[in-house]
Parts: sequence; structure tokens; C-alpha cells
Amino acid sequence: MTTRLLMAVLMVTMLGAAAAREPYRPVDDEQVLLRLNDREDPEVSEVWAARKAMRDAPGELSPALDFARRAIEAGRQRADPRFMSYAEAAIAPWNDADPPLEVRVIRATLAQHRHDFEAALADLDAVLAEAPRHAQARLTRSVIRRVQGDPQAALRDCAALVGVASPLVASTCVADSASLGRQPDAALTLLQTAIERATQAPLAERRWAFTVRAEIAERLGRDDTERCFREALNLGRAERPDPYLLYAYADFLLEMQRPAEAMALLLPHAALDGALLRLAIAETRLLPGQPGLKPALEARKNLIETRFDMSRRRGDTPHQRELARYLLEVEADAVAALPVALNNWAQQREPADALLVLKAAAGADRREAARPVKDWLRDTGVQDQRITRHLATP
Repeated sequence: MTTRLLMAVLMVTMLGAAAAREPYRPVDDEQVLLRLNDREDPEVSEVWAARKAMRDAPGELSPALDFARRAIEAGRQRADPRFMSYAEAAIAPWNDADPPLEVRVIRATLAQHRHDFEAALADLDAVLAEAPRHAQARLTRSVIRRVQGDPQAALRDCAALVGVASPLVASTCVADSASLGRQPDAALTLLQTAIERATQAPLAERRWAFTVRAEIAERLGRDDTERCFREALNLGRAERPDPYLLYAYADFLLEMQRPAEAMALLLPHAALDGALLRLAIAETRLLPGQPGLKPALEARKNLIETRFDMSRRRGDTPHQRELARYLLEVEADAVAALPVALNNWAQQREPADALLVLKAAAGADRREAARPVKDWLRDTGVQDQRITRHLATP
């Protein structure tokens, strides 16, 4: 997408956008486990109230949909898969070959959470064939296409949100996808302008936009990357940061060789699986200079392996990116990490996945195994300073 077209999208989104039927939320591709008893949390109390309303109206679709949506959002905010199970159970009575439109959207969201992208796309394609202006379906499909390594297809879905979703949602979607092409600077300019004009947008929309801005800045190697991450973290509910954002900032600190700061950031959230993994990575890097960390690190490793095993026992497949990172960055076993990283690459192709394959291939002394990643980088024109730094290392 050219700079001129990017700015044209910005102008259209700023001039007006229709109200959407659903609350628009970014779809978080990195879901992990959390086990908390937080029924007293006000937001979770709203989930239970919605469940009661659903139970008081058995067989009625509307309260079931309301509960399912609230459960999904709570699951995302807490990285707690139990809420996803609650949502799946809520729509079960309508979960057949030809369900209602909104059931398809929720079913697709749940499939996306499980990394069953093909099932999710099948439902989203069906929804958009019937309702091309369904913003949540369009947004979810754009995220999946971007995760699958097709930013141009994602960008087409994002462009279709202009005039359908809110200006900030449409602009953030466009910028996120366009930044994975050959003009990331123009995408960042688009997003920054949209943020400045959307001061009254809902908190969830602004948090997503601020997070995407920080991620683009990181890929570009900008000096203000850390400021962007901190501004995103400071947006509301500081006591419970968005898990995806928390992990993204921690990964930035680890990439910048600042494991002690990553550790300090994550310790208050150690119950989260994503935090647990990154804490283990930070402690592994700090261990040579701080041997006293060894007992905590060993306990953390045991807990990570237990949770991987529990996931398998439930019939889930542990997210391959996390498993590959554990093998590579905690166990220091690049040979074992490489096939997992390549299997992950077959499912999802984001810059972080590309970097993981490159690092594992180099560590295993099998750089030729990373050829598919290098071909993708060439074909898409993705610019990422993390990857550039790695490729410059002998």
C-alpha cells in the first residue's frame, strides 16, 4: 500500500465511521494459562451476572451470546482458558452445521484461540459472504491472515473496515498490516495521527492502538520504542496490564539484553504462563552472575513443564512458539527447538516466529533450514531490526 493510499485511508476514517454492532477488540494470538480465583473482581462479576441471565432464559440466543462475549473478553484479559470453555459451552446448543451468524463469529474466535485457523476462516468466510460489513468478523479474519504471514490479504480486510468500524479500530488494523510491508514508516505515521485524533475512543481500542504503535516502533528500531510501550502500559487498569502487552514489553527488554528489568516487570504477574516462560528466560540469562537464582529457576522450569503436560492431557497442543522458546532460551537445546520452531512457522508467520526459526537454525548449525523464512522476508519486504541484527551476527 502506497503512502498516498495510507493517508487516504486515514482521511476517510477520520471523516466518519459507522457504529458497529459488537465491541471491537484486538484478537490476541498469544493465549496462555492462568489459574486464579477472582470471582470478586468487578469485571468477572459481570461475567457471572451474564451467566445467570443466560441460565434464567434457557434456549434464548441473545443472553447466551452476551455471556459468551463477556467470557471471551475476560479470558483474554486474564489469559485464562477456562473462560473460553465457558463461552464454548454457552453456544453449544446452536453449534451445528449452519448456526446463526453471531454463533459463527464466536465459534471462529474460539477456534482462533486454539490456533485452529482453518476452522476459524471457514466460519468467518461464511459470515462475510452473508454480511460483508460485519466488522468483528472482518477484524478477526484480518488478524488471522496477518498471523498466517499474508499481510496483504490482512490489509484488504482492514481497508474494508473503513466506514464500518470506529476510526481508531480501522486505522490500527490498517497500520498493523501495512507495517509488515515495504512502508512501515508510513504505517506508523498513519497510526500516530489516528491516536492523536481519537482521545475519546474506548480504553480497549486505545490500548490496542498504543500496543501496535510500540510494536511497529520496535521493528523499526526507533529510539522512542520504550516510551511507546510504557505509554501503552499506563493506559488504565495499571494493576492488571493486558497480558499480550506485558509479554511484548518483556520481550523488548529481553531483546535489549535487560533481563533484570524484564524480571522485575513480570514478577508481579508470575502466575501467567507467558510471564512464567519469560521469567525463566530472564533467570537463565542472569544465572551465571547470580547463582542464587538456580532454585527459583528450577522450580519455574518444573512448573512450565507441568503446564505443557497438562495442556497435552486436555487434548490441547501447547503453542509451538512458546515451546520452541523454552527449548531454545531456557534449555539451550537448539537442535530440539528447531523442528518445533519450523512446525510453528507452518502455522503462523509473524516476525517473532521468523526470528525464532533463524535463531534456532543458527544455534543448531543448520542455517539452511531457515530458507523458507528468508524467502518470506524477501517476498513480503518485512523490515525488522531484530532480524537485521541477528542476520548481521556471524
